[in-house]
Amino acid sequence: MGKTLNIQFLFLLVFIPAICLGQTNNFEFIQYDTEYVGSDEFVVLHGDIFSLIDVDQSITVTRVTHSIPATWSSSFCVGPACLPPFLDIFTFNFEAGDTALFTLDTYPYGEEGVGFWTMFAVDSSTMEVDSVQITMEFVTVAIDEDANTPISFDLSAIYPNPSNAWINFDLNIENAGSYSVNLYALDGRKIASREYSLRSGKNQLQWGMMGLPSGNYIISAKGEGRTLSRQVSIIK
Repeated sequence: MGKTLNIQFLFLLVFIPAICLGQTNNFEFIQYDTEYVGSDEFVVLHGDIFSLIDVDQSITVTRVTHSIPATWSSSFCVGPACLPPFLDIFTFNFEAGDTALFTLDTYPYGEEGVGFWTMFAVDSSTMEVDSVQITMEFVTVAIDEDANTPISFDLSAIYPNPSNAWINFDLNIENAGSYSVNLYALDGRKIASREYSLRSGKNQLQWGMMGLPSGNYIISAKGEGRTLSRQVSIIK
């Protein structure tokens, strides 16, 4: 408890001079997935830190955990590193004009509850601060006695994510039939499209991503009158 209060007090001290000096727009911290409600065994929430200047920066990212169920395990990846769950702070060199990928990774281990975090990013030289708030609710889902018959059309989390080669994901469908899966760039361009004839139940799919440049993409599955999407990051 004392560690969390110390971190919050530290960022209060850092945040005040940054406002007073009017130092802004050296970088931007954007969290695409700020909320999650579901029952995935492993939840990955994505974001990016964008450099907005032509000078290298030293960026410190800090995780402040406001509340989390006791059995959950949560860690984050940023820039070149993925931290173990017990570390809350990481500093890395941020090259001019670069983009640093960010994820908050959580294993709920089947315990229902809500996690709430604030993530701070600080330019170590100017003390500019940008922050995001993230909430995650894990809920259990009633399972039919027939495990092969899902209750809805569902697209699982993509794993591994980030990836530099192959990605895997599951489509859980109620009715056998034709389904399409598309890959999009963030600007809306369709990069690849595949049609599948799938059985009712859990269908495990795998895509090769080796020919794509580093960046963020969207996997979109369409069927049964619904379209479901997940974001995936490619790192070379």
